Amino acid sequence: MRPFLVSIAMLVAWVASAQAQLLHDVIHAEIELNPPEVTVAGKVATTRVVSQDLSDQFTGIALQGFTASDSLSGAVRFFENNIWGPWHPLYIVRSGTDEAFLAAYRGEMVRMASSIEIQFQIDSAYELRILSAGTFDQRLDEEDTPSQQSQKTGQSKDFSITAPQLRRRAEWGAQPFRGTPIALNRPSYNYMTLHHTAGFSAKTLTEGLDQVRRIQDFHQNGRGWSDIGYHFLMDQEGRLYQGRPFLNESISFDTGPPLAHGAHAGGANTGNIGISLMGCYHPPEGSNCLDEMTDSAVDSLVATFGFSSERYSVSPKNMRGHRDFGSTACPGDNNYPRIPDFIQRIEGLLVTGNSPLGRAAMDIRVDDDGIVTVSWAFTADFGIAEFIVRRRIGDDNTVRITGGAGAVDGRTIDTPGVGRHTYELWVRSASGVEQRLASIDIDVGAAVGNFLAQSFPNPTSGQATIRYFLTSESGIISIEMFDITGKLMLTGEKQYREAGEWYVTHFDTSALPSGVYFYRISVDGFSGTVFEATQPLIVIR
Repeated sequence: MRPFLVSIAMLVAWVASAQAQLLHDVIHAEIELNPPEVTVAGKVATTRVVSQDLSDQFTGIALQGFTASDSLSGAVRFFENNIWGPWHPLYIVRSGTDEAFLAAYRGEMVRMASSIEIQFQIDSAYELRILSAGTFDQRLDEEDTPSQQSQKTGQSKDFSITAPQLRRRAEWGAQPFRGTPIALNRPSYNYMTLHHTAGFSAKTLTEGLDQVRRIQDFHQNGRGWSDIGYHFLMDQEGRLYQGRPFLNESISFDTGPPLAHGAHAGGANTGNIGISLMGCYHPPEGSNCLDEMTDSAVDSLVATFGFSSERYSVSPKNMRGHRDFGSTACPGDNNYPRIPDFIQRIEGLLVTGNSPLGRAAMDIRVDDDGIVTVSWAFTADFGIAEFIVRRRIGDDNTVRITGGAGAVDGRTIDTPGVGRHTYELWVRSASGVEQRLASIDIDVGAAVGNFLAQSFPNPTSGQATIRYFLTSESGIISIEMFDITGKLMLTGEKQYREAGEWYVTHFDTSALPSGVYFYRISVDGFSGTVFEATQPLIVIR
């Protein structure tokens, strides 16, 4: 087999022993490099760098670096048996959007060199910097062992999560898989792992399709793998691209086709679903590595991992970053600390789903008495078994206002306190999936002066709700109900209340005969009675 050398995208600073990221997806051991030597002859600049002592056997080397020069060529030689061997050309793959590159050499010989020397030539008007390098041993790859293990995808239940649109291999012009894919789940899917490519960024669909082709080029022709190592890749706007082929390419992605064994986390690939973000998210490695996930990319990532969790029965708690499996900074310091939040959002998405159960609209108004009327109407029903209207104040969304079966339009009256309140319409499917279909806000103001509101409903045949507001002075509240002769019929609350808030109390009139009654409020403050008021109430039978 003809030896090759490969190059792919990375960062912008010399690091003698960097924690490389994309490189760690393809190497088995990192090489420590001495500082480079640069010579210039006319329009050509030559960069040479020698490694420190090597100790492991290997069949190839890979490195990553960057340069803006359009002319880039490289070679490597090995110090074996106390002499330097011949130069071997490097196979170089460059990023389509930035200055990063990856380079690699591979051959059939198992080497035990004590050192390597790498040489690059570029236009002397530009600079070249090497980020890091490593060796790999193709005998350690896990790709060539056939497996007849289970290919189940966990499709025994209804699914609530729809994955983002997948750009299949045919769309980005994938080269064929070399050999026969084997099953990833042996016997189960175990982990979902997040990577970043530490370069090879992509913001548009055109850039994404091109970068995936370049990464496959490096993985196949530089590293010598059967195919691209990741199962999926994602650009910076959240578009999802297929990496490895499915075991059966005729199966729709939405149904969760069986996945092929990947090559993205050395020593931990079995049962491990790998997704790589195209970009560089690790600021310690230079000014070209400052990418941060957009909101659309976060939403897409959560949906993709939620989809994977549901379809392939992997617990969200088994989401990992590449650095959890080896010595690497991948998926970058801008991503790795966010994984607990991603897990929490995935867990929430498994409850709410992202396939809509329906559509609805809400309306709201508040009267001068601080009474809020909320109404709602359903415009579509895709499987609503129950609805719930909740009032939320800040992080408190536990207040249940009303509920009912099916998608039924309705209205409810509420008596919140002063301030901003959010009302939310939630629905639940027969299988227990919950979704919020609509929400609306309302500001409830304070009353002008002490105030005793009209009870509601009025007339009533059962419970009467009474509201009052204290403007400026707190005190002991007494509320009583009398008939038209002045006879005391019911005694309500008697307690201390602070000023500046709406309050609610209730009278049970179910034992009273039909007629006209009056309820009276009395507020005793430090200076005596500070407020008294009376309102009529009609009871009907």
